[in-house]
Amino acid sequence: MIDIKLQLPDGFLNEEERCGYKITSKMKEVWAVQLDLLVEFDRVCKKHNIKYFASGGTMLGAVRHKGYIPWDDDIDLMMFRSDYNKLCEIASNEFEAPYFFQTEYTDNGSLRGHAQLRNSLTTAILKTEYKKKYRFNQGIFIDIFPLDAVTENEQDFQEQYKMVNSLRKKIFRYASLTTRYYEPVNITIKHKLKALIHKFGGSFISKCFSPTKYYKMFEDECQRYNSQKTTMISTLSFQFNNKQHFKYRDDYSELIEVPFEFITIPIGKNYDHALTVRYGNYKEFVVGTSCHGDVILDTDVPYVEYLK
Repeated sequence: MIDIKLQLPDGFLNEEERCGYKITSKMKEVWAVQLDLLVEFDRVCKKHNIKYFASGGTMLGAVRHKGYIPWDDDIDLMMFRSDYNKLCEIASNEFEAPYFFQTEYTDNGSLRGHAQLRNSLTTAILKTEYKKKYRFNQGIFIDIFPLDAVTENEQDFQEQYKMVNSLRKKIFRYASLTTRYYEPVNITIKHKLKALIHKFGGSFISKCFSPTKYYKMFEDECQRYNSQKTTMISTLSFQFNNKQHFKYRDDYSELIEVPFEFITIPIGKNYDHALTVRYGNYKEFVVGTSCHGDVILDTDVPYVEYLK
């Protein structure tokens, strides 16, 4: 495993069994890199008075396991859009190599709809993107999701959804000719045409129809109702219409620190309500049901070597 700044407890990287599930030493190394990212992220947020909190399986793991869900392989964080925008403004001056704060503005073509803090000396490549060899940073990461207001007017919500979806499609169309272009194995006439456009017109498209210009419009549209203190909030820039991601604002109005492995992490004070809404009886579980298994992870080899 690469060197990290975080001091690990003795034996942390040893293989062990939790809840009847075997955690390999290799997965422990991935956890160690992610925890190092989390500690660095926490340092920057505290320095600038930026509030964030664990979400999804990370919050569930903190409450139920006092750390990772044994079969989980990532860390998910959330923050209100105002804090997220503040973070994006100061990030380039705060995170130094090998840490890399990735958004569409700092790394064209990533197009995640949220930010990721990555370790550039490692590898975390989505299997769906592996053969495409995109050039953006694909080191091991933690996710940082912005939360936007969900309007309570259904007609306004559907109109907003149509606009967000239209802008997302436009962004990916331009990006497929510029920053996210790849050479497929089976070349069709359509692919040949795209290759010609990319070769001779890609730079022109990037200059005149900047994908980041439309990405800014996309983000602005997700924030349309943020002046309203709506009951529900969600990660609209990630999966706009997925109501499983809708959350009660009040569940995150106050935060508390709870144990997570050998550090602590902030979660919403009303975590019991938040987890019940999201998972039902969250205290019961089936071993192995949340492992992603769709990411190539390597703590020894940088992603640039895989791309070669």
